[in-house]
Amino acid sequence: MTQPILNQASNYDAKNSYTFTFTYLGAEHTTTNTLSIREDGPGTKPVYEKDQVSLDKNHILPATTLNNGTAYLAKVRVKLKDGYSEWSPEIKFTCYTTPRILFDTIDQHQFIYTNDVLMSAIYTQAQNEPVTSYQYTLYDQRHVALVKYPIRKPERNSPTRFSERVSNIKKGKLYYIGLKVVTEHGIIYEQLQEFTAQYITPSVSGIIQPTMNKDDGQIVVDLFLKQLLGTSARAYIPKRKNDNADNYTYWKDDYVFVPKENPLIYTKLAMAKASDWIGKFWVMNVQNGLFLDFSPAEDRGQHIKFYKHDDYITCEKEFGQIKSRTRSNVIKDLKLRPFYMFVYVKEYRVEIKIVPDQTFKDDDWNEELSKEELSQYGEITKETQQMIDAAEAKINAARQRLQQIHDEHWQQYITKVEQAISDARARILGQNELRDRVMEIDDQYWDYFENTEMVNYWKELAKAERESEAKYEIYRTEYEQRINDTLSEIKSGAMTLDDGRLKLTQYSLVYSFILREVIDFNDSKLTLDGLQELYNDYLQKYK
Repeated sequence: MTQPILNQASNYDAKNSYTFTFTYLGAEHTTTNTLSIREDGPGTKPVYEKDQVSLDKNHILPATTLNNGTAYLAKVRVKLKDGYSEWSPEIKFTCYTTPRILFDTIDQHQFIYTNDVLMSAIYTQAQNEPVTSYQYTLYDQRHVALVKYPIRKPERNSPTRFSERVSNIKKGKLYYIGLKVVTEHGIIYEQLQEFTAQYITPSVSGIIQPTMNKDDGQIVVDLFLKQLLGTSARAYIPKRKNDNADNYTYWKDDYVFVPKENPLIYTKLAMAKASDWIGKFWVMNVQNGLFLDFSPAEDRGQHIKFYKHDDYITCEKEFGQIKSRTRSNVIKDLKLRPFYMFVYVKEYRVEIKIVPDQTFKDDDWNEELSKEELSQYGEITKETQQMIDAAEAKINAARQRLQQIHDEHWQQYITKVEQAISDARARILGQNELRDRVMEIDDQYWDYFENTEMVNYWKELAKAERESEAKYEIYRTEYEQRINDTLSEIKSGAMTLDDGRLKLTQYSLVYSFILREVIDFNDSKLTLDGLQELYNDYLQKYK
């Protein structure tokens, strides 16, 4: 009688099902096999032994049949016409819990803030299965591999933290970073994490130095190019209308609004220590006081700080006990006007020049005039703002309730962990018992967080936003009607395409104060059909 051969099984997570395969070269056809599994040890009894019908030479072991952290021996036999074949030789395998990988370089919003990042991840595994090698892979938004980085071995002093330098990340583009680990006992595991880069695009600045060559009658021009990258510490703007990671507000797509209580801060810059560099800044609504800070790290290291005054800018640089100050040119009545600031550092000496924006008009910043413009389109100012404030207050209240619930559960988690540590110090728990207890507490918390808390969070917010959205419908209908009337005038010839496009853009600008989304008509290449298509898409979206 021919004996079947059970193929070697990989070590796997017992929470998952697993397909055992075997080879049988006997002359008699068979469709039934028996898989027997016992713990590795002398005289142990089977924990699993069942028949299974399969046209293929395999046996599917259901999930959760075995236990992680345990070694097993398995064998198989096939059912023949007159009974069963002999058992195959036993094979050995071990069940291990699937590892966890946390990409700590990527924040909770799935953002990074530079185009050159040291990607870092922390590896954990319930049975402390060590990693023998790891490899990072960068994927595009379609999961196509862009860069496969070298296979590396963990560092001896940091065996559970794996790093890789990832460069040339384009701003605003969706990527996936994958980390594949191979463990000591042959477990291969890869985890992908999506991310998007949000940073201010660096520019290359130059210093031109001409030198006269009298002998040859030539002028030699030396051009020194430098590129400096840093990480902007994002300002928090109270009552902002969106939850985007980039919380700055812009005017004319160039000027950034800097709140008085939150100056624009750049960290991880070498500028504070560099002897030669150039900086260019376009800003507006800058109130007196600190508005720009270059630093190696937030609240630490050597800083270069810029302060706004009524008519000029000062730069303050401190090194040890020495503090130096530099003043810019004076611009009378600068106040809150937008301006361009040029900073030139040569051999540590700082020069500042500011140029006010000549295109800026008073009515661009006149709130009363803006209200007059809005009044042309119905009563959509004071009452509307009250409605928006009430809606945002409701959403914020929901967030506060959910935050309170989160804080309570987080504190319970911390208390349980601290109690386990106290028990270990009092020798109530051993080292392995402490590890298992903390892992159990951790699993319970994150299971609650992912499957209960976050689900309830989005449900609650969606409910609050739906209730708020209903109040906007009257204004959405009004907006759509005005767009439709304008398109009809263009079609009938009563209004030119250019005048109509300008009118449509004005409507979108006005109603953007009220509605969460309006149509962007600000494209000179749009034809009448293109305008109509945008309008139809908008109607379909809110139908």
